[in-house]
Amino acid sequence: MSAIGQGLPAKSPLKAILRIAIPVSLQALISSSLSFVDIYMVSSLGVNNIAAVGLISKVYFVFIVALFGLTSGISILVAQYWGSGRKLAVNGLLFAGLMWVALVTVPLALLGFFASHPLAALLSPDAAVVQIADLYWRWTSPFILLTGISMVLATVQRATGDSIWPMVASVIALLSNTGMNYLVLFGPIESLRIGMPGVAVATNLSRLLEVSLLLIVLIRHLRPTWVWQRQAIAQIWHQGKVLTIQEALWSAGIFAFFIVYSYMGPNELAAMSLLSPIENMLVDVFIGFGVATGILLGQHLGRNEFDEAWALNQYVLTRFPLAALVFAFVMMLLSQFFIAQFSGISESVEDLLLGVWLIYCLALPIKTHNLIAVIGVLRSGGDNPYVLRLELISIWLLALPLVALAGLYFGLPLWLVVMVTVAEEAAKVALFRSRINKRIWLKNLTIN
Repeated sequence: MSAIGQGLPAKSPLKAILRIAIPVSLQALISSSLSFVDIYMVSSLGVNNIAAVGLISKVYFVFIVALFGLTSGISILVAQYWGSGRKLAVNGLLFAGLMWVALVTVPLALLGFFASHPLAALLSPDAAVVQIADLYWRWTSPFILLTGISMVLATVQRATGDSIWPMVASVIALLSNTGMNYLVLFGPIESLRIGMPGVAVATNLSRLLEVSLLLIVLIRHLRPTWVWQRQAIAQIWHQGKVLTIQEALWSAGIFAFFIVYSYMGPNELAAMSLLSPIENMLVDVFIGFGVATGILLGQHLGRNEFDEAWALNQYVLTRFPLAALVFAFVMMLLSQFFIAQFSGISESVEDLLLGVWLIYCLALPIKTHNLIAVIGVLRSGGDNPYVLRLELISIWLLALPLVALAGLYFGLPLWLVVMVTVAEEAAKVALFRSRINKRIWLKNLTIN
């Protein structure tokens, strides 16, 4: 048996992984930084503004993560078709993906514009938070459509071998968002300092700029021609429906956790609103390795190179969680420094921030393992129904009821409530490992 057949790569795949992972992680960090910049700058306006922006950001989070499931399916298909040289099929997937994004996001954008107040009132018992959330939601209603378009364009670009330009577009969007936020909150021109409406408009404009840049780059890279393939629409639905439902259920569960924090009190909600984008950024450091693994595995599977795919799986699942452990330790040492950067918050909120920050750091290696196992390994071979079943049971039937009991019935401290969610992630490590070792995911999806 060859070295690859024994599960040991003939040469280290690290260079190939890093070539994709670094730009993807940087782009994910930059994308998450858009939310962080908003919440960081809004933190100077007080707890109610922090809580309101955090709540509406979590609404968008549910749909963005669901779209990530859809674009993950697109990425798997594009990677395999590109690897087999079928460029016309890639064009069909691009336009079909944009159609699916419109179907998902346009209804939400309309709902956010016309019904933001009654919906916001369901999310918080605090009237002041509801008033600000209503305003922010209405003004940012186009954001989700622009984000969906951006995700599809960047996904196709990356899966066809170009990870640099999507990152550059995200950097420009981040810088423009930061600059516009500064002008509408603290700028020298008084007439432009319009507060929360200005923050919302800046968010929309920066995302529109990113979409425009990605479109220009994709036209130059892929030179797409209009292709309307019913097969592509059906393929995305077949490959993406389980991914999208799975991600929607998972993100909706995270959103439900946030509702629990909202009803625990404004300080708890403000603390979680501040830390949520930071947690996303911590995970984003390693999300590129999951995406890179999925792309490289998809290309191996598309060429029926099953031994190479198995070797790559073993490589990433042993090394990158260990790297996350080292990174988490460094973040723990810097906890006081990061928390000190927030202004306009009380000492009680700072104490809540510190406790949850330490929990997030401890959870990072666990989340990194599960992230790579799902988006890198299992999805590359289409083993999505298993992931869907596991997420449905672990979050909705176990973690969420326990979080609600801990936070609302027993009144436990916030850090202990968050620890319940970490315990749920830890339990899934063994389950994902067991599933991967069965090798069900080792299959070529393009033959059907």
